[in-house]
Amino acid sequence: MNKKQIDILNDYFLHSALHLLTMEEQCLRRACAKDLSIRELHVLEAVASLRGSGRNTMAEIARYLHLSPASLTTAVNVLVKKGYVSRNYSPSDRRVIFVTLTDTGEEANRKYLDFVREMIMEVGRDLDEENADSMISSILTLTDYLEANAETV
Repeated sequence: MNKKQIDILNDYFLHSALHLLTMEEQCLRRACAKDLSIRELHVLEAVASLRGSGRNTMAEIARYLHLSPASLTTAVNVLVKKGYVSRNYSPSDRRVIFVTLTDTGEEANRKYLDFVREMIMEVGRDLDEENADSMISSILTLTDYLEANAETV
């Protein structure tokens, strides 16, 4: 990797994450749900992502988000009070708690996913298939690195 490439990646890591958070905050204020924090919005997305495989339990959601069980419990308590999620105990093991989206949670998550999809379409608008595949490969490499080195908050 040459110096210019290193500088570009350095700029990406320093600024792009902040820009993404700013855009997510704008989505929250405009369309998604004004009473949600970004972390709460990410909890809704995790619940939706994990429910298809039946892994929408407190333990799996915490692992997915790299949160401690206590941090997730705090977020879920707030989301229950706000009416975005509900908790249900597993009938076979009362220690297992499933989190499900309410209709309000479904709507907020749908709006958030629409925002993300729109952003992806805008970024990919001018990419041909080969460049899109290259970008995806790079992002997957970065994701693997981040997953392997992430600590639970």
